[in-house]
Amino acid sequence: MLFDVIIRVLAALGLTVLINASGITTLSVVMSICVFLILEISLLFDNKWVYGTLSVIPFVITTGYVLQQDRIALRIFSLLVLAGFTLISTILYEQMMQYKNLLHRTRDDSKELEEILQDKNRRLMAEQDQQVHLATLGERNRIAREIHDNVGHLLSRAILLLGAINTVNKDEKLEPQLKMLADTLDESMAKMRASVHDLHDDSIDLKKNFDDIIGELKTYTVNTDLDLDEAIPTNVKLSLIGILKEAVTNILKHSNGDSVSIIMQKNYSFCTLSITDNGTISDAIKEKLTTENYEGIGLSNIKNRATSLGGDAYFYTDKGFTVFARLPL
Repeated sequence: MLFDVIIRVLAALGLTVLINASGITTLSVVMSICVFLILEISLLFDNKWVYGTLSVIPFVITTGYVLQQDRIALRIFSLLVLAGFTLISTILYEQMMQYKNLLHRTRDDSKELEEILQDKNRRLMAEQDQQVHLATLGERNRIAREIHDNVGHLLSRAILLLGAINTVNKDEKLEPQLKMLADTLDESMAKMRASVHDLHDDSIDLKKNFDDIIGELKTYTVNTDLDLDEAIPTNVKLSLIGILKEAVTNILKHSNGDSVSIIMQKNYSFCTLSITDNGTISDAIKEKLTTENYEGIGLSNIKNRATSLGGDAYFYTDKGFTVFARLPL
């Protein structure tokens, strides 16, 4: 903007010199002021045609005024100077527009890179949280196995020994104490088993994770049919949660629909997860999906999560966009 102001000030000064070359009169002063004002006022308009028209008018006025002069030499000199000013102004203006476009492009690229970086940071944080979660699960499972293998084995042996003692015991006075000891051991075994069960795989609440992810679809009408069996293995639970998260993120970023359907079914050997939205899909995207030329890493992550468990994932574009995953149990 400042560059354009400077160009117009120089052009106005040059045109003023030409207008007053044959002498300063009231008319020449008024025309000089008008030329200056028109050149500077043109900066207030964003419309290309209005901007260009107002820029040309001062040169036309100056040319007409100079051609009315009586001295031929002054006419020629003035026209040459005017042509030179016009050429220089045009060149400077083109350079200014190039710099302006370059500035806008750089700003847009910077904004796009910033958004990409923020998205990658969010993904990295999510992956770090999941790694911490998996490490915590691994440690809890290790503790559960040790309790089950060591403490459980000792309690089982104590119960068997107590049973043997009860079989050979002939002293009736010891029977109440032995029964109390047997009840204590049985209660200890039950509590140990409950603790091991709580430590093992129940820490991944499939329903809570699904509800949290589906809750992000605040502006969509969501229909669900979910068979959320907590007996599903841990690795399958994590894959189901990851696939649903990627699909919902894809809908929030790219879908122009207003309705989402989420269906999960389970039988004895495998489970399936289907996420469908009613957005429109362009022919170019359909062609890329047909050739598995996916853009971004979201769809690739869904495919990789399914295949890593021996399953598969498919993407359909009939009446919207569907992510379908089949995972073996």
